[in-house]
Amino acid sequence: MSLNRNARGFTLIELLIVVVIIGILALAAIPLISDNTRDAKAAESRAALGTIKDRLRVKYIQNNNTVNTSWTIADLVNTTELTGKYYGGSDYSMTALTATTATFQAAANTNNQSPQVTLAVTNIQSGQGTITSP
Repeated sequence: MSLNRNARGFTLIELLIVVVIIGILALAAIPLISDNTRDAKAAESRAALGTIKDRLRVKYIQNNNTVNTSWTIADLVNTTELTGKYYGGSDYSMTALTATTATFQAAANTNNQSPQVTLAVTNIQSGQGTITSP
């Protein structure tokens, strides 16, 4: 049995070095990917909360510029319209509604650890408000 010195290929050491380099690159990329995912979740909820706010203003105008404090999110928007990749229609709630202000929340979903995002509408007539997200 003779060894062929002209055989081509990689040595075990060369392959291990490549695996280590790929591992280091993966460790550096994981935090970047998780940050992007968190940002995507927050952006989805902000968009849906903006939709709720717009529908609240429409309902306010249709109701002769008055608020019925018994309105629910289902009265404002079809909850299937709020269903996205990270949040479902049931993840949104109205935590407060007065004659001039409203507060909505995209509740954290424990299954995918979506961030909690809050929209505080300070003036329903003008639609002014503040969105708070991580």
